[in-house]
Amino acid sequence: MRYSLMKPPASYRHLIIASLLVASVLIAGTIGYMFIEQLSFVDALYTTVGMMSTVGNVIHPITPLGRIFTIFVIVFGVGSLLYTFGAGMEFMIEGHFSQAVRRHHMDNKIAALRNHAIICGFGRVGSQIAQDLAAARQTFVVLDENEQNIRACLEAGYLALQGDATSDDLLHKAGIQSAQCVLVATDNDAHNISITLSARHLNKQLHIVARANHNETEAKLKLAGADRVLSPYVIGGHRMANLAFQPIVTDFIDKITKADSIDLAVQEVGLSAHSSLVGKTMEEAQDMLPNGIVVVALKKANGMISGPGLQTCIEAGDTAILVGMPGPLAAFKVKHG
Repeated sequence: MRYSLMKPPASYRHLIIASLLVASVLIAGTIGYMFIEQLSFVDALYTTVGMMSTVGNVIHPITPLGRIFTIFVIVFGVGSLLYTFGAGMEFMIEGHFSQAVRRHHMDNKIAALRNHAIICGFGRVGSQIAQDLAAARQTFVVLDENEQNIRACLEAGYLALQGDATSDDLLHKAGIQSAQCVLVATDNDAHNISITLSARHLNKQLHIVARANHNETEAKLKLAGADRVLSPYVIGGHRMANLAFQPIVTDFIDKITKADSIDLAVQEVGLSAHSSLVGKTMEEAQDMLPNGIVVVALKKANGMISGPGLQTCIEAGDTAILVGMPGPLAAFKVKHG
């Protein structure tokens, strides 16, 4: 099955059927004239085209059987051409031609994506994820079965594919082999489990964040291969409690994690082997960092170290959690990531 920007409209299917009809009459007519009139392939094709177009070109006198056959060629040939003309006009008038062009461009853009995110589901949760990724200028593609949701994606300027996200074909089309992460955000737990299973099967290294709508689903999603499982209801409850008793702390966290913050931001940077921080202690590393950047945590292979000690040694492959100005943080990530 071929997946695309949106499912092909009826006029597109009519155009395909019309093209098949014309090709069928052309092939049948050519073969028929070759056997009945003993014409060469070129002469038979020339005669068939002439009869279908009502020009009536013939290479030599036609036998009685050939005349009968010609009647059928003319009737079916003219009928198929008229049907093709009508289907073509329908396709053009309804604007599906321009849509097909846009769909082709969209497919090419998605095929060129690397280290992108795949959002499965464009409901209330999925649409918010898309807004945040767009604000952070992260590349992503949205998968959803609902045509109205796909139209909303296109209006917002997002890359999107319509279809069942549990399908391996659709996930391949979304570039799952080269994706950085999959965000499973539908409101159906069964679908979320199935999508997670398919995504993990297709890419063992993929980072998968899945939505759990019920408490008992969390363990199943982790077994299916999800790296992180989140419940929007649990998160909402925690946030309301924090706003009630720690509103200033909550506001600060919101500020540094907001994608378009211009004052302060938080950034995680995986330190590569060529980073100048590798082999240094936290005390030495902090002296090497640009003014305004602070390491608040260090993620090592054996777990997260919050508020790492001054003598903690930084190793290749560690992930540093930094707080600072967006500009210097971005430059740091390019240099050390």
